Amino acid sequence: MAEYPDWVTKHKKKGTYINHVNGKYYLYAAHSERVPGTNKVRRVSDGYIGRITEEDGLILARDKVAGDVAVYDYGLHMTALSLSGNIFQGLRREFRGAAERILVLGILLAAGGTADAFDASYLSKVFPDVSLAREFTQKQETGVERCKKMVADKLSAAFAGDARISAKLSRVYMVVVNNKEYLSKKPEGVEAWLAEHGIEWEGPR
Repeated sequence: MAEYPDWVTKHKKKGTYINHVNGKYYLYAAHSERVPGTNKVRRVSDGYIGRITEEDGLILARDKVAGDVAVYDYGLHMTALSLSGNIFQGLRREFRGAAERILVLGILLAAGGTADAFDASYLSKVFPDVSLAREFTQKQETGVERCKKMVADKLSAAFAGDARISAKLSRVYMVVVNNKEYLSKKPEGVEAWLAEHGIEWEGPR
């Protein structure tokens, strides 16, 4: 392992590494991944943090983001939506214009959240006209409870045999930067699981 001056190494924290190029020192974020099919581990760069100088210390990279950065819960909620096609059709027949509100709240509750989680969920982007602030009628509340149970049953059936998949899906986010959407990295095994179950995150419309 290369040896660097103390004024360089003091900026190296867990999850970072130093790159020395042409007499200059650069700090990067990184994580480790196991190489598929082997016991070897490789380092994967997560991006440039900044340059290190003896005079100024760590000089952070210039921020190129314009406006706010929005992060939405995506993986688990969009999985539930994808599994809810038949449920949605039944709600449309029974509740017509209220079907989307009932479906959205049913999914949030089945995923362990509440109505307050709607704004932080990508469901708010899929259903931009839905508002959960208005009160539900008694019949609609019954529909929400029934929807919650049906969605939970769908998820439970899909997760059978792999109780960890729910937690993995919960770690997948949609990040909006400069009005562009970026899906966060899928944890190991998620891509294969989605393909195995024929789940498409676009969801039913």
